[in-house]
Amino acid sequence: MIVSAPGKIILFGEHAVVYGKHALATAIDLRCKVYVERNDEFQIDSSLGKTGIDFKVHPYVSFAIKRFCEINKIKGAKIKIESSIPVASGLGSSAAVAVATLKALSEEFEAGLSDEDIFKIARQVEIDVQGASSGIDPFVSTFGGTWLFPDKKKVELKEKEFFLIKIGERATKEMISKVAEMKKRYPELFEKIIDAIDVITLKAVDGRNLDELIYVNQSLLRALGVSNAEIDSKISELEKIGLKAKITGAGGGGCIFGIFKGFIPAGSFLVRVSEEGVRVEGT
Repeated sequence: MIVSAPGKIILFGEHAVVYGKHALATAIDLRCKVYVERNDEFQIDSSLGKTGIDFKVHPYVSFAIKRFCEINKIKGAKIKIESSIPVASGLGSSAAVAVATLKALSEEFEAGLSDEDIFKIARQVEIDVQGASSGIDPFVSTFGGTWLFPDKKKVELKEKEFFLIKIGERATKEMISKVAEMKKRYPELFEKIIDAIDVITLKAVDGRNLDELIYVNQSLLRALGVSNAEIDSKISELEKIGLKAKITGAGGGGCIFGIFKGFIPAGSFLVRVSEEGVRVEGT
């Protein structure tokens, strides 16, 4: 059984969503593909190596197997992973592999899991590995399209193409801690910043003036301390050629994105909104 699931980008609202505000996220056409076939034992094969169930090398796949076996006990499977989603970039690679693995296991072993089931289990897998989950990544990877969270409201954006530039490895836990420390030190200022980010996110839902909103949102993320000199320098270079860009995800590295204007900036790659979530590719 062959199944694929998309990655995602957070367009607006990262960090603010952790504190009860809104986020706007979309699935993109970078996908993780998982091959599953029945076997007498579990074998996992990816760019990280070849293992059995291994919660250190393949944590998301291993916990997906564990959670699936709680529903449908199986003795083994060969699982091969191929992905075009860069890892540690804030693009949802971990959620995509969990979602695709669960769907492939369900199809191969005729478990009959619905997409809603897949999402709920994949969110639990994120909690197993990370200790917490907003649910955004597994939801978008499962269902595709563009969504406003936490409302889970489907959004139709006019803009369908974005450029992405990867800037080092992201440091999610460090950035979350940094934002939490700012909240502790400057609570009133912090609330005003995330309230402003929330306003931007809600304004973005109508799809107008996204370039301006990207610019302002990035300025607020910089104020939260999750940008850095490398990110700021790259964004400044883009602004000189008429492009606005911002962090997507936790910051401190990972990726920045902007709206595609008909040409690809140096060092970037193009992604498109994917309306399709997890899907069966073949048997």
